[in-house]
Amino acid sequence: MSSPESVHRLASKPYRTLAANAADRAELSTILEGEPSPDVLLHCLSGKNGRNPEAYRLTYIETLRHLLDILSPKFCVFTGSTSVYPCNDGSEVDETSPTGGTPTGDILVEAESLALKAGGAALRLGGIYGPGRARFIASARSGEPLPFGSPDASINLIHRDDAARALVHAAQSRITGVYNAVDDHPTRRDDLALAIRENLPQATAPASHDGPTTGKRVSNAKLKATGWTPLYSSILEAIRQDPQLDPAEG
Repeated sequence: MSSPESVHRLASKPYRTLAANAADRAELSTILEGEPSPDVLLHCLSGKNGRNPEAYRLTYIETLRHLLDILSPKFCVFTGSTSVYPCNDGSEVDETSPTGGTPTGDILVEAESLALKAGGAALRLGGIYGPGRARFIASARSGEPLPFGSPDASINLIHRDDAARALVHAAQSRITGVYNAVDDHPTRRDDLALAIRENLPQATAPASHDGPTTGKRVSNAKLKATGWTPLYSSILEAIRQDPQLDPAEG
């Protein structure tokens, strides 16, 4: 479902859009009355009130529950986040690694379970970048403090187009279960910033610094085993290939 602003923006698209508060079951039922059961429900929302647990519950759990109950889709794809992994020692995590442990992380895992119980899939996306979302690139090139965490922490990214392709792949292939959707090169933030600033190729990018690495390195092996492969194996590759990746827009 879309906001009224989104409906206006999408008016020229070759599909119909509806505006509704999906957290309001009564309103949603009225808007969707008479609508056929869709082949795929793609739940792709983000909260507007920061990492507030109450807002998270409304955005991710209540809306998904209402849409599943009212629409009874044939298949469901829930868009989650790699933030569900609490690992902070720089090690690699996959879909079998521990999750939750924070209010928002627990809520995302609970929302994933709704999609799985409906026979669907949950994709845990890394940090999305792309045209208009190039803040990290701009900060790296200017030497400004890096956004999105400590310089010594690993960063797990995915290009906007690859995120969209992963969701479409999940829907078309009807893969069930939980999958990480990230690129092939989780990297320390300071290493990545240096590589961007000096225009280094991935093969010669710094591998490590003195001192411990924090955060986690998220594996995408499970999703790739289903036939999905990122167009951009790393943000360095994307900078070279995507002419729209303009840091000035980030």
